[in-house]
Amino acid sequence: MAPTMEELDLAIQVSFAAEAKDLLRQVERALHGLVGGDPAERGPRCRDMLRGLHTLKGAAAAAGRDAVARGAHALEDQVRGVQEGRTLLEGAGLDALFAGLEHVYEVLGPGPSAPAFEEQQGTPGEGPAPKEEVEELLRVAPSRVEALHALTGELVLGRLRRESLARRLLETRDRLGEAMDRWRELGARLEPCKRTLPRAQWAGVKAARDACGPAMTSAWKMLSAVAREAPALLAHTAGVEGELEEGIRELRLMPLQPFLEEYARVAREAARACGKDVRLEVRAAGAEVDRGVLMRLRDVLLHLVRNAVVHGVESPERRRERGKPEAGTLTLEARCEGARAFLRVADDGAGVDVERVLQRARELDGGAAPRDTSPEALLALLSRPGFSTRDEVDALAGRGVGLDVVANILRGLEGQWRLEHVPGRGTAFLLEVPVSASTHRGLVVRVGEDSFGLLLHHVERVVRVGARDVTVLEGHATVPLDGQPVALVALASLLGLQGEGAPEGPKRTGVVVRQGSRRLVVLVDDVPGEERLVIKPLGPAFAGAPLVLGGALQADGSVLPVLQVPALLDRAAEGVGRGSASASLGPRSAPALGAVLVVDDSPTLRMLLRNVLRAAGFPVVVASDGLAAVEAWNRQPFSLVVTDLDMPLLDGAELCRFVRRSERPRTPVILVTSQTGAEARRRALDVGVDAYVVKGEFEQATFLRLVRKLTNTGEHLVEAAVG
Repeated sequence: MAPTMEELDLAIQVSFAAEAKDLLRQVERALHGLVGGDPAERGPRCRDMLRGLHTLKGAAAAAGRDAVARGAHALEDQVRGVQEGRTLLEGAGLDALFAGLEHVYEVLGPGPSAPAFEEQQGTPGEGPAPKEEVEELLRVAPSRVEALHALTGELVLGRLRRESLARRLLETRDRLGEAMDRWRELGARLEPCKRTLPRAQWAGVKAARDACGPAMTSAWKMLSAVAREAPALLAHTAGVEGELEEGIRELRLMPLQPFLEEYARVAREAARACGKDVRLEVRAAGAEVDRGVLMRLRDVLLHLVRNAVVHGVESPERRRERGKPEAGTLTLEARCEGARAFLRVADDGAGVDVERVLQRARELDGGAAPRDTSPEALLALLSRPGFSTRDEVDALAGRGVGLDVVANILRGLEGQWRLEHVPGRGTAFLLEVPVSASTHRGLVVRVGEDSFGLLLHHVERVVRVGARDVTVLEGHATVPLDGQPVALVALASLLGLQGEGAPEGPKRTGVVVRQGSRRLVVLVDDVPGEERLVIKPLGPAFAGAPLVLGGALQADGSVLPVLQVPALLDRAAEGVGRGSASASLGPRSAPALGAVLVVDDSPTLRMLLRNVLRAAGFPVVVASDGLAAVEAWNRQPFSLVVTDLDMPLLDGAELCRFVRRSERPRTPVILVTSQTGAEARRRALDVGVDAYVVKGEFEQATFLRLVRKLTNTGEHLVEAAVG
């Protein structure tokens, strides 16, 4: 079926919009190259601009975008004036060129104040690509790339499941071989029965023996043949999948050079509003990051660029007094090393006004100013919510939200940053972020029955810690590492876990984690090993679990909680869990009377509920299914049971019936489930639960109010169920 005129026009407009953006980026790069560049390059750069504007003018006319064509024509005349020497690249002439470029951007279509990079699907370079290098540019809708990327997690999960299946296949073959040996032994032991059993009965036994033997041998041979072929098949499939994953990953990679160049407009607008003159230099050739990371860096760089112009670069008058050029220089640099990208946002301004920062901290805290003026301490102050060194508030600064936003975004990206400054010479923010934020190498650790993931770039090493290694300094447990005392905390204590007891032996396993210069040794029960983790966000229900970065899919379909190491370091620094490390080297104590029993087959949900309850002061015991919950119930009394509905071995409904049949005083039960239908609620009513909470609507404060009410009064609350 032929496309309609409306469809053809829409296709033309979409194609024109993409082409126009690419052409304007080329023109803008050439214009920035003119400003402060080598005069010998002026002619070639003007020709590049004129070529791009001429192409844009023709495309706009063909697409019926007359306003864009007129704007491109006017800017073309201005550039020709520069080429012929009639227009100077300074003062009003330079402002007119940038104003003309801004006008073309405006008539092309509205856009956000921050650089909008989502529409770019190509890989623009420093200028027009030579035809012999690039014959054709294929544009792919971002939604299609995202859909392909979403499938990479399924590829990894499928590979893990096949590897698990192959291991089980080998185990089954070996067990069948052992069964065959036992069968042969049994046959030999039956042989004497030939003389004592009646002939007919012995004939039946012999027939069964003779039939089973060949069948087992045949099955063993088939399993062995499959087991021999499985490794090669798995290796081939893994190779193909690896190439697919790498191809999709590269498809999502976007260059940082043109992305950073777009911040010239942000710097120019901020400088104009402040009455300053700022030049932007970008050095990021060859650096590429995942599209998802790039999108999350937009606001980071927006705030840092504005911050540099407003707070860093001095006014032209002040710069003249200090012997500096009137125009300040803002530098954006980027490079990639392995799986990490490093960015630098630097200005040649006045540097951090340390006295002003300390004075502002004193005003906010109502006490003495902090003594620590190291770059780490200054960055911690500057990124506090509501912290600003400006007294007046305007559109660009004074609200104290800029660097706080940067810190939160970097934390969500598992990124790091640090501050460098030299008084009178400038300030630099150095950022480190992952090239891709979806797949990571991680270390799996175990605490009791629960497993957790730690991103490998935060893991320094694994050590063994004994009681003799621990030294208490200023009330805090430490162990010596590289000649320096490093804080020691049990991961169970940081997460609010209740363990069944420490592993036997004189030493425990410690994982040394770090972020920048901060280090911590966390005690765990075991380290099963490294894994490739496909991390997915856990949704709004996990706002009460700030230590969790996301969940990684496992081969058995379960979710492995991946912990945020920076948040663990923060919690340890706040003193949570301190003093517990030495005690955790020995057996863990049993929970006190009145504990809450949390039952869920999801480790992530168990940890969420446990953390919420522990933070509210409730002792908690966890169980992974109804059967384990019954065993815990038989060991001690509980003041409340919080359980999932659907679980293996023994589900939540049967567990509630067990609790109701108990001879103990009536114990309230809260059902926390993902099921929202009438049938699930009817089941809950039938078995006598006291409250019904929907996981998708979980809200921490409401849940805790319900828990406190039930544990204080024990009232029957089915009609007032949460969710």
